[in-house]
Amino acid sequence: MATKPVGILIKKEVIIDNEKEASSLYNRGKFGTLEKNKLILSLIEALYLMEKNAIKIIDYKRKNMSVKSFIQRASKAEPKFYIRYLVYKDIRSRGYITKTAFKYGADFRVYERGGEPGKTHAPWILYAVSESETFDWRKFAAMNRVAHSVRKKLLVGIVDDEGDVTYYEIKWKRP
Repeated sequence: MATKPVGILIKKEVIIDNEKEASSLYNRGKFGTLEKNKLILSLIEALYLMEKNAIKIIDYKRKNMSVKSFIQRASKAEPKFYIRYLVYKDIRSRGYITKTAFKYGADFRVYERGGEPGKTHAPWILYAVSESETFDWRKFAAMNRVAHSVRKKLLVGIVDDEGDVTYYEIKWKRP
């Protein structure tokens, strides 16, 4: 039986430095970013692959991490980590390629099924929101303006108390 790729948790990312394994994971699902023969995964991508039993994660002391300990560390490092993860996991399970969208002030860019980051356009930017979260109309308008200005549709993924996600697509319309 083949061994799983090993990623090391370093601050807010997980790095797989075995060139063959890094390339294979990237090509299989467009996970992370390939840089200098290493695969750099976001915490969310790493948890997704860990839960799929596709990788093993170790900490800086080279100690194996459990899913629970990884979630605890990631939740300290990133606000709203688990809400964002639930949305990522759900949209990925539906066959969409999902990448970060920090430069847009959003959580994710979402590519059509079969789309490829860097080669195709991501038609949506996605915000992950807990159903208990509140925000005002100015924030909502800003989210919509950003999506419109970068020629993407706004998608809001709302996570309920059971962890289920409901999506709303908001389109900019001029009267």
